[in-house]
Amino acid sequence: MRDEEYRAMFDLEERLWWYEGMRGITASLLGPALAEKKNQRLLDLGCGTGYSLVWLRERFKFAEADGVDLSHHAAAFWHARGLDTVALATADKLPFGENEFDLVTCFDVIYQLNDEQASNAVSEMHRVLKPGGLLFIREPAYQWMRGAHDVAVGTHRRYTLTDLRRLLRAHGFKPRRSTYANTLLFWVAAPHRLLSKLRGSTESDVKPVPRWLNTLLGAALKLEARMLRRMAFPFGLSVITLAEK
Repeated sequence: MRDEEYRAMFDLEERLWWYEGMRGITASLLGPALAEKKNQRLLDLGCGTGYSLVWLRERFKFAEADGVDLSHHAAAFWHARGLDTVALATADKLPFGENEFDLVTCFDVIYQLNDEQASNAVSEMHRVLKPGGLLFIREPAYQWMRGAHDVAVGTHRRYTLTDLRRLLRAHGFKPRRSTYANTLLFWVAAPHRLLSKLRGSTESDVKPVPRWLNTLLGAALKLEARMLRRMAFPFGLSVITLAEK
């Protein structure tokens, strides 16, 4: 990922429609699995500037919350968020022992890895989880959707839901809930991504938008979050799986 992307994330992830909306979807899918559980320990793998770790810790009342990221540029922002349980490490070599965590979250991380690294990363997630522990993983969907944003953030591959479930099962995970997400905006986003590819653009999608548009796009994801409490989507811009060790 380009260095400047971390600054854009830090500046925008608390209020930009995509980040806020995807947090709502995460809460909708993950909340029931964590209901009434106490004294849990979380690992946010590829935690970036740390906001997702802070949000997860507060939203689900984790007793302990750790994070890892490989970027020194991301680490520069951890102190600003008051984080002291975050470490520099790669996803395929985690600095933890076996069976330490109740939940591992992985938001848009392994798509930046080649197939061997992604396989090793999933193996590491399985290793550090306790028996019965949960993995919540979200990745970008469809290789044909590669566009300018993928160039900016260093995408290696995008996944289908079948790809992701196959990878998880190969390393001992049992998928409990799977869906596509960011579906209602699919027909708007897909042409944008394909046109950016044709133009040869390398511009990131992480940038501010007018307030009215931010509200409108965020409302679409909030509606999805409510819908996903009762159903799954057959296509979308992201793939999500909740799996058990």
